Amino acid sequence: MLAMARRRVAALAVLTHCVTALLLPRAPVRVHTVALRAAPQKYDETTAPLAETLRSSEFAAAAATGAKALAPSVGLAIVGTIAFGPLAIWLRSFINGEGLAVLANDEGQYFQNYVNAIDVMFSLLLVNTFAWLYNQQEQLYVSLFAEVSVAKALLEQIAYVSRGRPEYAAQLLENVRRYVDDDLTRLSAEPVTALLGGSPANYADPLEQVMWLTSVGSPGDVYETVRSLREARGQRLGALQRKLPAAHFGLLAVLGVLVLAIFPLLAAATGAAVAPEDGLLRVQAVLFGLMTFAIAVTLAVLYAFWMPAGSAYN
Repeated sequence: MLAMARRRVAALAVLTHCVTALLLPRAPVRVHTVALRAAPQKYDETTAPLAETLRSSEFAAAAATGAKALAPSVGLAIVGTIAFGPLAIWLRSFINGEGLAVLANDEGQYFQNYVNAIDVMFSLLLVNTFAWLYNQQEQLYVSLFAEVSVAKALLEQIAYVSRGRPEYAAQLLENVRRYVDDDLTRLSAEPVTALLGGSPANYADPLEQVMWLTSVGSPGDVYETVRSLREARGQRLGALQRKLPAAHFGLLAVLGVLVLAIFPLLAAATGAAVAPEDGLLRVQAVLFGLMTFAIAVTLAVLYAFWMPAGSAYN
């Protein structure tokens, strides 16, 4: 879906370029007829660089997201594996033999209830976080498709309205180009600032300029299209607004640490198994490292979902 959204935005940019070339030709324009039943068309000199840019950007985003998610997760897993044995032995030094026996048997099921409670809270928050972020991404894709469709309709109307008037067409197409470059494709901009008209004091809304240039007397069809485009833009900005604060991921990290904190203590209660030369402790350390990696990479993926742009998930 992400690739489709980027292709539609790129197609709108190409369409803007083509309409500009037709309405404001610097040289005689030759129109070639292409058979509709022909094989899939090859990329021409305009679309080929855009397609290559899209492919390279997708690969770069995937590589960057993988590196940001895997590198810290692998590092935490290695640290957890190395520190697990010494930490279990250090915790055992604070508990006498009777306490270790009670801890190992867990007759009152205190530690089991602790683990179950923390796991339930962590799982519920984790699952709901993924659902919230995925629904937000889906709303963003749908709003982008709708906005690009309305923008293409506006561009077609401008092409008909400005036929035979190059200066008039130049102003209209320049405003459409500003809207595409400064608004539609800037998914990382602050939604509230964009909705209020941008941060600069002398900012001129390109859609408002299009409306004033094409509305003489009573509003025409272009005005209705601009209004529909504003509605689609509002839906896109609403989908871009972050629904979760950054502190939410801090809470998830704290719950993840609480989930992992019980395992060194339980390993300390295994008696002889905590000896440095015992192989069981090494096995427990490896399993602890794998669990640390799983929790860390899951939180990293959710954080990539939360970012408005720059990752493979958005």
